[in-house]
Amino acid sequence: MRVMQCWDDGDVDDIRLVEILKRHEAKATFNINPGGWKSERRAGHKFKGEYDVWKLSLDEMKDVYKGFRVAGHTMTHPLLPKIDPEWAMVELVECKKYIEENFGFKECGMAYPGGPYNDAVKELVRQAGYRYSRTVENVDFKLNVEDPMALKTHCHFSHADFWDKYAKVREADGDFYFWGHTFELMGDQKRWDDLEAMIAKISEDAKAQWIDVIDLFV
Repeated sequence: MRVMQCWDDGDVDDIRLVEILKRHEAKATFNINPGGWKSERRAGHKFKGEYDVWKLSLDEMKDVYKGFRVAGHTMTHPLLPKIDPEWAMVELVECKKYIEENFGFKECGMAYPGGPYNDAVKELVRQAGYRYSRTVENVDFKLNVEDPMALKTHCHFSHADFWDKYAKVREADGDFYFWGHTFELMGDQKRWDDLEAMIAKISEDAKAQWIDVIDLFV
């Protein structure tokens, strides 16, 4: 069984996640939108109106994500179907260029900001040179790798049926994929402990092997 995870937006809480991942020798892909970063950390938004989300600084990104895969999330996180196609292409191309120049990944995937996409957007992503693009839609069992520009996952990391879906894929020795944002943990120690227990359980599973999402396509 192969297991993948990805995390969106490049927030300061990713630092805490990376520490967990390293402790348990787990792989992950971080989907970044570098146009939203500055030379210093900055406040992004308030999650659920109460938790301050801070963005990493440009200077610390390379150290934070060293040893992990980095993928695109556009430059500035627009909803791609809502903007002009020429603007969308700039968002996609410049993000991919930034990843190659700063992280060394010529081959990479991406995730749709906010989730929405359509056939025209899928074609733009393909033309921009990405190998896949993740949606926020779920599959119950088999990943839709035959449609890489609309790649679904099994669930969000906090999904109530996480372990039921995991067990079903494990039984078939398939590929299991989940995603999330670290700010959704809202700095709550219990939530962080639960996440670490989840990562540890997968890492300790003799039938499970961590891979990067890009490994599905290269």
